[in-house]
Amino acid sequence: MTIHVLCLNPAVDKLFEIDGFTAGEDYPGQRPAARVGGKGVNVARVLSQLGERVHLYAFLGETGGEVFRREMEPRCACTFITVPGACRTTVNIIDRINKRETVITEAGPVVSQADTELLMRHLGGQVKDGDMVVCSGSIIAGAPQDIYAQVSRLCMEKGAQCALDCNAKTLPASLEGARYVLGKPNERELCALLGCARTQEPEEIARLARRLMPPYGALLVSMGAQGGVWVEDEAAYRACVPEEQIASTVGSGDASFAGAICAMARGLRGREALRLAMACGVANAMLGEVGSIQLGDVNDVMKKVDVESITE
Repeated sequence: MTIHVLCLNPAVDKLFEIDGFTAGEDYPGQRPAARVGGKGVNVARVLSQLGERVHLYAFLGETGGEVFRREMEPRCACTFITVPGACRTTVNIIDRINKRETVITEAGPVVSQADTELLMRHLGGQVKDGDMVVCSGSIIAGAPQDIYAQVSRLCMEKGAQCALDCNAKTLPASLEGARYVLGKPNERELCALLGCARTQEPEEIARLARRLMPPYGALLVSMGAQGGVWVEDEAAYRACVPEEQIASTVGSGDASFAGAICAMARGLRGREALRLAMACGVANAMLGEVGSIQLGDVNDVMKKVDVESITE
């Protein structure tokens, strides 16, 4: 089985650690940590670190694409489509004193219809019966807004499963005639999608998640330090995560999604899928490298994750 991961709009993530960060002030002499990213790249990296067989697909700008090739090609199979322009940069400012993270995201390059058709041909030629395809992140400018729905329908034709993690702007078109084995909104995105006040109550989050269920086989709702909620069929679970020494939470949601995908690829659902997802998210935060884990951390955290059933 191969897990095919789409990252339509990859980015170079630059992390600045500035304690007490205040807008309008000068912060000279900063040396940011840089790492290739984008939600799909993060998911592919974590899946490869978990030992899964991964194939990554991405559009790379003519400028800046080589760094993605150097890091990701040794990790997994890659299909990179070169397009005009430069790969985008995402700036993350981490303030440990105030426990805040500020994110500034550039626009990426623009792709043509021919570029997206080429991507779909590559995908159609590689996806096999029993595989899983992961649609993760924003849609690059120029691509059709329903491209994830097109991928889902391709998976149905091929006998493969499809999973989705995208923003609220992308979601409506992504659900048209589509079916996903798993979706992953965070608590803030879930409440915004449904026009509800934010909540940390697991029972309420499970009820809200049910309202999104028809196109999904299961939903993972991440809640940061409060853990997460998993909803499927007639069952729902919540997970409480242990307190650990946190370096950075950037990319932890993507790591959790990768953990859930890994679990499902291994035939796990419900409690155990949620447990692995939460352990990967915490392990990423402990390591402090965007979309990256250490297996020892994952195994240690899994023993401490408390999962219980939710009565809706």
